[in-house]
Amino acid sequence: MIKLIFTLPLLLISLWANFATKNADNQAMTMCIVMPNEVDYQAIASDNSFNAFENDTTKAYTMPLLAKTAKGEVMLSWTEKDLQGVTSFCVAFSKDNGKTFGDKKTIYSGNGIGNSRMMRARVLAKKDGSLVAVFINNSAPQAGGGGRGGRSSNIVYCTSKDGGSTWTSPAAVDSDPKQGIVRGFFDAIVMSNDEIAVVYLKDVANSTKHEERDLRLVVTKNGEMQPEKLIDPVVCDCCPINMLIDADGALNVIYRDNNDNIRDMARMVSTDNGATFSKPEIIHNDGWKINGCPHSGAVSSTYGKSALVAWFSGAETESGVRLATREGKKLFVLEDASAKNPYLVESPKSTVMLWEQNTENNVSKLAYRKINNNKVSETIWVEGSANATNSVALNVDNQVLVAYEVKQASKKNQLKVSSLSL
Repeated sequence: MIKLIFTLPLLLISLWANFATKNADNQAMTMCIVMPNEVDYQAIASDNSFNAFENDTTKAYTMPLLAKTAKGEVMLSWTEKDLQGVTSFCVAFSKDNGKTFGDKKTIYSGNGIGNSRMMRARVLAKKDGSLVAVFINNSAPQAGGGGRGGRSSNIVYCTSKDGGSTWTSPAAVDSDPKQGIVRGFFDAIVMSNDEIAVVYLKDVANSTKHEERDLRLVVTKNGEMQPEKLIDPVVCDCCPINMLIDADGALNVIYRDNNDNIRDMARMVSTDNGATFSKPEIIHNDGWKINGCPHSGAVSSTYGKSALVAWFSGAETESGVRLATREGKKLFVLEDASAKNPYLVESPKSTVMLWEQNTENNVSKLAYRKINNNKVSETIWVEGSANATNSVALNVDNQVLVAYEVKQASKKNQLKVSSLSL
């Protein structure tokens, strides 16, 4: 029997069928994690077919992320914060497509670990079987000369050669030793050559503005981080960056540009693993002019030979989360003001856009639409997803595995994993 991830004494085990609920042509099934206020004690007594995640109610769980290893195992990573304020970056693996997970493995613990929608901690699986964790760590600032002072953040990475059991100590992604500056809003990805790319915003040296950052890239060579390079000197200064390896193996960098305070989404492409990039092009001319940073970025996914990109725009016409092809064809806009935090994943049957939105009783719930040949389904609500936030998804065995936080009155969010049968 695979051991449980968390250490709460009560085993919360749910029967798959108890949670299977049909909605339109979809069947949403809670597989792995049951929250304390959703416990079906009769099912617990009668069924032992699935292990459950045990959420320790003294901890706050944050920002789950799903990926696959080189062996095809499902990898779940997250951060958890205890009563002493110590945050642990953790990972666990599933050999049965997310039905059960093995022991929790701790990548790093400390007081300065950051993990949020703006700077999501990531665990990357390389083709050679090694793992690379990239995250914010402010508890060990880089040595060297001072910066501008005020806020600061450092991006670090750790590696594991033994399947996540042991990890190297955190090392800085950026070799520039300057302290007291922001390096953040990053994304990280494994490129086609099995090297890592990390893209991030960095404070502009000697700037007199309150917020001014440019767009930087660091790639590895033989697993070692190389000196950073500037890839766009003028960008929106506080929006997360997104990267995608497309169907041709090219590296796509998607970010919010800033052209005289018009802050639309731009894309640049590298066909040589980050050595050179195309000229940035605006994905869709929303024309959103705002004298400030929206603090929101884009998400993307492959879409056959193309790609889909979703982002928020506060443009005067059709304000809301929009979905477009990378070529700029707009497919739809979610104009409900509560719709937020989209996520995209491609499956063999369709590409799925997942997001959170308030229902009629003002409770957030997950919803999604399926996209095929530029045709979009009606909105489908994910049953059992009340109070969901920060959802991610992964295509697994012709289903879409979904992980997310469930908001708690105690402010200590817990984790849940569900499966969407498309």
